[in-house]
Amino acid sequence: MKYTDIMSMVGQTPHLRVRSAETPAARIHVKLEGYNPTGSVKDRACLNMIRTLEREGQLLPPVTLLDASSGNMACAIALFAKLYGFPATVIVNSKITADKRNFLQYFGAEVIQVGDFTIEGNKYCREVLLQREPCKYLFLDQLHNWSNPQAYYESIGPEILADFPNVAMVVGSLGSGGTMNGTGRFLKEKKQGIKIVVVEAARGAKLPGTGSFDEGDYVTPFIQSARDEVCRLSYQRTR
Repeated sequence: MKYTDIMSMVGQTPHLRVRSAETPAARIHVKLEGYNPTGSVKDRACLNMIRTLEREGQLLPPVTLLDASSGNMACAIALFAKLYGFPATVIVNSKITADKRNFLQYFGAEVIQVGDFTIEGNKYCREVLLQREPCKYLFLDQLHNWSNPQAYYESIGPEILADFPNVAMVVGSLGSGGTMNGTGRFLKEKKQGIKIVVVEAARGAKLPGTGSFDEGDYVTPFIQSARDEVCRLSYQRTR
């Protein structure tokens, strides 16, 4: 496939057939989101949030793109801010790896370390930086910005259905909930009976990028809305 620029490389990722010894009869395919420019599914949400701000007329110089993340979203912000020609400030936490920090700095992002959890950095963006210099920053706010799950509603969901019209189940990890909220909403609307399964970290087994909600990880509006929908459907079935 030929690309005209790096941003056109986001999405339309390939899939790989894998085999499980526990379920040898199951047809399992893995969607290889590592083929996105920064190696993560988060490229989809980051680019959609920026493009939404651009359509709304908010992406105007000399603003600095701002958000809190110590993982893949941070890398996406650093790259796409650079491509758009805007400075970026990323609020990271104590769990950031050396590789991630080096990536951010390589692409020119300002890195500020705050606390141990992304929600602490999110509050720092809102309550400190935006209060101190409201005209300087354009806050992407990945944890509350509905352009995040909308990116997956418009991309991964349709891609999965196009490649696998008979898909029975989609499984994904739960961090901010944006990916599985958007993907799940699309597939539930288009495919009756499909199962959407989300994976979170068990207590004491924190996995990078995967929420450990039994241990107090922040529940975003994307996660809460999905929980509310499950409760609503369960109530309807029991009536």
